[in-house]
Amino acid sequence: MSANLTRSPSWPGGADLRHASVFEIAQGSLTSVTPADLSAFHKAAFAREGLHVAVVGDIDAKALRARLDQLFGDLPQKQALAPYLMSPRSGERTQVAYALPQTSLQLAFPAMGRNDPEFYAGQLMNDIVGGSRFTSRLFQEVREKRGLAYGVSSSLEGYQHSNLLVVTTSTRADRAAETLDLIRQLIKELVDTGPTAAELEASKKYLIGAYAIDNLGSSRSISARLVGLQLDKLGIDYIQRRPALIEQVILDQAGRRRRSCFRPSPRLWALARDSE
Repeated sequence: MSANLTRSPSWPGGADLRHASVFEIAQGSLTSVTPADLSAFHKAAFAREGLHVAVVGDIDAKALRARLDQLFGDLPQKQALAPYLMSPRSGERTQVAYALPQTSLQLAFPAMGRNDPEFYAGQLMNDIVGGSRFTSRLFQEVREKRGLAYGVSSSLEGYQHSNLLVVTTSTRADRAAETLDLIRQLIKELVDTGPTAAELEASKKYLIGAYAIDNLGSSRSISARLVGLQLDKLGIDYIQRRPALIEQVILDQAGRRRRSCFRPSPRLWALARDSE
């Protein structure tokens, strides 16, 4: 049996904290955490309300019911966390000095959520710009042609109160500015000209073909995907419907999404040495 559990999306403390940069938390706060603090957090956070469970394996409903009662029956019904809300901010730069040989960069652009009618156009745009591991524009230009980074990628991140397209890479400290300028240049080119028909078709084939390999390769990954379907309210038949949802995206839709995603200035995080 394999099971994945997650906290309720209605828990404001967890979801809204994702608006915050971890660097905004005072560094000394971690050293002040006590066992009593952890115990209090456990009592406030772990509850049956909003608990999502997916089970994969050789077990019948009766045995599963008894096992779930054993694991979670003593939890309180409701969570007791106070709301914590921070507004997302665009166009800001946060740099943290750290004695590392490399500089880590992260750019966050506003993106669409699951309920957006053009979500799959945005997903394809993400794949073209940096989602595909070896064929994306960022990978080809930043790594393959210039060797500025071992890896560079983008991903769509969906949260309760914000949705982001995040570009991430690490590079030599003395080439961080060059790498950042190149990433911004590539994104501007995509905004100005849009994806090609060939790029769109290749991304469709990849997103459809790689789904089973990425998400259904083991009992653990299957259960994780089933929890995700619950959280996103996609329905048990989503895996069967998904290919058609991707195939129906046309080039004009992808073009609209590149303008809406990349027009605003991103928020930038940099983990670098003092002098960079």
